[in-house]
Amino acid sequence: MYKGISATLIWSENFRNLGNWYKEKMGLKTIEEINHPDDTGIGFDIGGSYLWIGQHSEVKGKNRDCHRIMFNIAVDSVSKTYAILKKRGVKFYAKPFKAPTFDKYFATFFDLDGNMLQLIGGK
Repeated sequence: MYKGISATLIWSENFRNLGNWYKEKMGLKTIEEINHPDDTGIGFDIGGSYLWIGQHSEVKGKNRDCHRIMFNIAVDSVSKTYAILKKRGVKFYAKPFKAPTFDKYFATFFDLDGNMLQLIGGK
């Protein structure tokens, strides 16, 4: 019945600023940009997955509950990616650490709107 998650959507009061953060800090490439009265935002490719940063009339200000939803971004090396993002000014919540129950590493960080994301991969 289910084929998978087709996209991750992040809504923002200022999608352009948040989209620029994903371009500048994370180095993501724009796939498309839509400017329609009922559908406005920027689509990115993130390792073969689709990430949409869009404008939503019901979203105001920064995220007030950053722990509610988090998505993982698979990387080859959490430590190396952490160092690159840290150098670009990304604010981290947790430095690289080993998962307690399996052989992967994590590092947790925030985007411009205060949404929590996490790197996952090898050391």
